[in-house]
Amino acid sequence: MKRNIIILAIIALVFSGCRKEADYHPYIGESDKLAYDSYSGQFEYLWKCISTGYVFWDVDNTDWDAVYSEYMPKFRALDAKHEAGQDVTLDELKELYKGAMGGLRDHHMAIQIKNIFPAAADTTELFAVTPGQYEVEKRDYYIEWSFIEQARFYGFFQEVGTHYELEANEFFIVGIPGTSQVGLFAYCLFRLPDGRKIPYLWQSCAAITPILKSNDPTIQEAAALIEHWLTAIKETPREQLAGIILDNRANSGGYQDDLDYLVGSFINERTEVMQTRYKEGPGRYEHSAWTPYYIDPQSQYHRDLTAENVPYVVLCDINSISMGEIETSIIKKVLPTSHTIGERTYGATGPLQPTSSINLNYGGPFGNIETMHHYIYTSTFEARIDGKVLEGTGYTPDQIILRKDHNDDLKPQLDAAIEYIKGY
Repeated sequence: MKRNIIILAIIALVFSGCRKEADYHPYIGESDKLAYDSYSGQFEYLWKCISTGYVFWDVDNTDWDAVYSEYMPKFRALDAKHEAGQDVTLDELKELYKGAMGGLRDHHMAIQIKNIFPAAADTTELFAVTPGQYEVEKRDYYIEWSFIEQARFYGFFQEVGTHYELEANEFFIVGIPGTSQVGLFAYCLFRLPDGRKIPYLWQSCAAITPILKSNDPTIQEAAALIEHWLTAIKETPREQLAGIILDNRANSGGYQDDLDYLVGSFINERTEVMQTRYKEGPGRYEHSAWTPYYIDPQSQYHRDLTAENVPYVVLCDINSISMGEIETSIIKKVLPTSHTIGERTYGATGPLQPTSSINLNYGGPFGNIETMHHYIYTSTFEARIDGKVLEGTGYTPDQIILRKDHNDDLKPQLDAAIEYIKGY
């Protein structure tokens, strides 16, 4: 034991000589006060916190020490400008932080910063650096997404009856219980020329669990819509069930427990679907062990799609984010009759939820924008599915059909899903 301690001490000295090692800055219970009084001090503080608490250093190629060496003189130059009585604007700060931190791999990350010495010319109080959005916008199939995108889906479902034979077509906008989020859900029951049916569900967020478990009377129509999809899958006779479709396009993410419905309903035994780990020490590579995440079979809507050879098609696109892409990749991993169609997804797969069963002092979101002039939103856990960490790259579907190649039309990807099922 003594020999091991000596070796570790030597290693620590060697690495500390390369660049000043980041001191540990706590996240849970962090002091609620401004931690710096200069622009260089602000950068130093945030650099150290990310060095300590960022969970993706094992897959992120950013040379973090080189970032410090390159950008610290630039922030010191801002200090000199302020001391000379000149304003430092938010645009100047954002340009530096975007250059320093805009290339990080965490696609959930949002670095929010206030100017500690506000410039008179600034019309806003803060800015945000979003590494994931910067990367996604560089992809050659990028299409801008906003809430307008969800409105386009609304219009799509108003017209879907003109494109396909339907037995049912329902669409609801619903407030997600316990949040300020609004979800959009659509259920269709397609009927093929031979009379077979395809239950279809689109969701703008992963919120099946809180909707089905809520007693709020204002969302019961949305709950009924989701249940119509699950019930149609369970109860449609095999000779009439051509396949099922889950549409995760423009799905911004949400609740991990939704996997119980979307996967657990179709398996017969407890199944490991992914693994996660977190930071358990201040060193960049001090991770916990990988912990398996399991899904148990669910009885309420159960049907053995594999035994009955029922195709399960999942649609995804560049705006499938977080659980929207995790669901897609896990369904493909676990269910043999699944097939994925669309575009490589956003790449924000690090889970964010807190847990009281482990010590998370070394990772996850930190700061307070009001009292500390910063708030860094970053993944709590690293996840891998089928042995792969998809953070920053996203999930690539089996069949690639780009909306950009079809004048941004939503229909060709859905057409492909229905044609796949018809020919299965």
